[in-house]
Amino acid sequence: MSKAKKCPECPPVGAPAYMLTYGDMMTLLVTFFVLLISFSSMKETKFEKAMSSLKGALGVLMADRGSFVISQNVPLYEFQSGGEFEHKLEKVLQQLQDATEKSGTHEMVKVEKSADRIHFSISNPMLFSSGSNRLKTDSYELLKQISNVLAMLPYEVRVEGHTDNVPINTVKYPSNWELSAARALSVVRKFLEFGISPERFQVIGYGEFRPIATNATSTGRAINRRVEIYVNLKDETKKSGFINKLSPISVNN
Repeated sequence: MSKAKKCPECPPVGAPAYMLTYGDMMTLLVTFFVLLISFSSMKETKFEKAMSSLKGALGVLMADRGSFVISQNVPLYEFQSGGEFEHKLEKVLQQLQDATEKSGTHEMVKVEKSADRIHFSISNPMLFSSGSNRLKTDSYELLKQISNVLAMLPYEVRVEGHTDNVPINTVKYPSNWELSAARALSVVRKFLEFGISPERFQVIGYGEFRPIATNATSTGRAINRRVEIYVNLKDETKKSGFINKLSPISVNN
């Protein structure tokens, strides 16, 4: 009688062991590309922050989880709550108002706050002598107070120079355009000295072509000679809406 053949060993139950690692890798790759697409519309700094965290979690690259680098002098203030921001902003604007009232210059400085922006309007006699773009020493404290506001808001700042319609024709300033632009640039340079990042600024000279009062009278011409500073709040407004609670204010009487 022949010897019975031995039954072959049954294969192990379930998928091969390598499939577990392979499946994990595929899941992580799918997650990575989904996140990559979702971050495509985010700001660069937030994208870098998320990517750093993801790389650290996957062990691809050692990184400080949740950390990111921003340009030097860009403000670090984070809008965690509308109430906290409103309190800080109101405090700084109140300090500005107190300073102008103490110096007797409050009629030459106007401040308006709305949902989209903060707007400063400064009469030129507060800043410059006639026909000059050299800042008066007395204006430094005012510009320092304004820079405190700019430091709270890491967004675009537009500085505009304006003149009246009295013509100027010198070697340095062939027209009011050059004079108005030079004055706006002088204000920006002072903000840079106070530590505000130059990447945030636009400098514009409108000359006499954007009047807000008549140029037929000396009073109207004095009103038209001014520097205006606009701080853009639109980006933050869209994201959090915190500024919608703030009502317009005016520092002048």
